[in-house]
This record gives sequence, C-alpha cells and structure tokens, in this order.
Amino acid sequence: MESCLAVVRNHLVRFLTGPGTPSRIAPQTSWEWKERFPELSHLLGAYFHQDFSHEYSSHKEALDDYISGVSPDDLRCVTQEIRDFLGLGESDQQLKEAAATLGLRVAPPRGVRLRQWLVDVQGIIAHHVQG
Repeated sequence: MESCLAVVRNHLVRFLTGPGTPSRIAPQTSWEWKERFPELSHLLGAYFHQDFSHEYSSHKEALDDYISGVSPDDLRCVTQEIRDFLGLGESDQQLKEAAATLGLRVAPPRGVRLRQWLVDVQGIIAHHVQG
C-alpha cells in the first residue's frame, strides 16, 4: 500500500510543480470544463448570458465591459484559455455544446461562426493587453 502511495505522490508532485501543457483531451463534465477554463467561463457566463440583450446593445459592448472590468492577468489568462479551448479540435457542434457548458447563451454576431468569433474575441483581448 505504501509503495502505491509513493508512486501517486511522485506523480502529483511532478504534476503540481512541473510546467504543464494543456491536455488535448476534452473535459467530460460541466465541472471539468469550468475548472479547466475558469476565465473563459467567467467571460461567457457573466457577459454573454441569457439576459445579454437586456444589458448590452452589442457583442462589442459586452466584450468592452469585460475588458474594462478584469485585470491584465485575467485578460492574458483568457486569451490562453481561448487558444487551448479551440485547440481541442472539437467539431462545430461539440464546440457549441462546450461553450454552452461554460455559460454562453447567445449566438455570435450574425454571419459569424462560433469558432471565428472566439478567435476574434481572443485577438481583440490580446491587442488590448499589448496596448
């Protein structure tokens, strides 16, 4: 029993102290999605929620509100999370379901696919961070 625990301990120490590369495996549960992408979940769930049209006149206005209300560290974090999220290689339908799990309740702007909209959001935020 102790030898098993020692093996697990070594794996945990390596995992917690080593530089992590994001898993290419998609999370399976709502909790896993939100744990893996906390800042993206905050962006989508707090700004692009079911009451979006009551609070904002456009996607740009909601995104500007997000950018003005979070720290530069959070902005850098969300750009990386969007990159990792899109890097999972999910189909368009799986991407839509995953984004809904993270809190997205509105469609992207008319004529823009979800994947492209997220790339655009990432670019806008990254540009803002760079100044």
